[in-house]
Amino acid sequence: MRRLLGATVAIFLLSAGSTTDAQTIDEGVAKFQGGDFTGALGDLMPFAEGGSSIAQLFIAVMYANGLGTVQDNVSAVNWLYRAAEQEHAEAQYYLAQMVERGQGAEEDFAEASRWYGRAAQSGYAPAQFNLGSMHERGAGVDWDPAEAAVWYRRAAEQDHVEAQISLGMLYATGQGVAQHLGDAMIWYRRAADQGSALGQYYLGSMYENGEGVDANEATAASWYRAAAEQGYVQAQFKLATIYSLGQGVTRDHGEAADWYRRAAEQGHAGAQANLAMMYVRGQGLPRDYIEAVQWLRRAAGQGFARAQFNLGVMHAAGQGFAQDHAEAAVWYRLAAEQGHSLAQYNLAHLYFDGNGVDRDLVLAHVWADLAAANGHADGVTLRDAAAGQLSDSDVSLAQEIARMCLERGYQGCGL
Repeated sequence: MRRLLGATVAIFLLSAGSTTDAQTIDEGVAKFQGGDFTGALGDLMPFAEGGSSIAQLFIAVMYANGLGTVQDNVSAVNWLYRAAEQEHAEAQYYLAQMVERGQGAEEDFAEASRWYGRAAQSGYAPAQFNLGSMHERGAGVDWDPAEAAVWYRRAAEQDHVEAQISLGMLYATGQGVAQHLGDAMIWYRRAADQGSALGQYYLGSMYENGEGVDANEATAASWYRAAAEQGYVQAQFKLATIYSLGQGVTRDHGEAADWYRRAAEQGHAGAQANLAMMYVRGQGLPRDYIEAVQWLRRAAGQGFARAQFNLGVMHAAGQGFAQDHAEAAVWYRLAAEQGHSLAQYNLAHLYFDGNGVDRDLVLAHVWADLAAANGHADGVTLRDAAAGQLSDSDVSLAQEIARMCLERGYQGCGL
């Protein structure tokens, strides 16, 4: 709530009462801005109790943030309510936020939407955006993308960045408005021109894919870079991939590795896995299996199937570890249970050979069959090889297990 202070001061200068009162409230505001919250509370409380909506808003801020007093959301809501009833748009907006989140009042989306509506009607852009969001989600109001678009547009026309992005997304998907990629581009660009990393990222995507504009890989790369340099992790990952492939930029594995690392350090599992494989291959980085393993483990710990599969490969090959097919089987299974066809095939091979696991031709048949179903060309060959050593009843059993495995999303496959 503290970000409203600049606007609050400006409103105060226009709306305070007598010169003496204005000077006194101004002194309270100055104390607040100087960090003397106890003094500010003392100066402003009499005016808040006297009905000044500006003072009430400041008092609410102090209670909500525990500034100069014990943090107390209930008191914050009470002061916001008093200011909101005087049609103070910012107070109405912050009251709606607290009610929506159940802070200091019972969570009530309908009540929140009512207060957003009152502030929105007075032209307050953040409230217009939030009201649009509630219509888009059907939270406290009827689900109505068309109404969401109306409110997003009102806020977007006031250069509210999130509203511009949301309106662009509605145009991109045809929700609440007729689909029009050109209009989506317009709104994304307005947000991007204000420095929105998300707007820049979406613009990059549209230039990359030729959506609403002629495809242009170089322009796409420039927008991705603008977003990436602001720390937007998806753009960092995308820019790394662009450098890795040489799409719209000169191919540069070192640059790719740098951007993968930036995204990886923010926890992006795909970037962690890709950075690891650059260490494995020595692309843009010195070959380093130990470093690769560290990044693969971080991605695998997030359930990223490709990283789990590659950890299995490295255990099987003895890269960064002593060779250990049993450990490889553990990682292959984790990836296989997420539908990773290569992991399914490799796991089937371990069962076929009895390598790291007890030899089990039924399970070899099951996992090879699943790998084939997921497009692995050699899965059929391995499945048939297992079938050639099984009885007809065991082949039928394997087929039934595979069918049940598919229905269960690859969970509990023969264990």
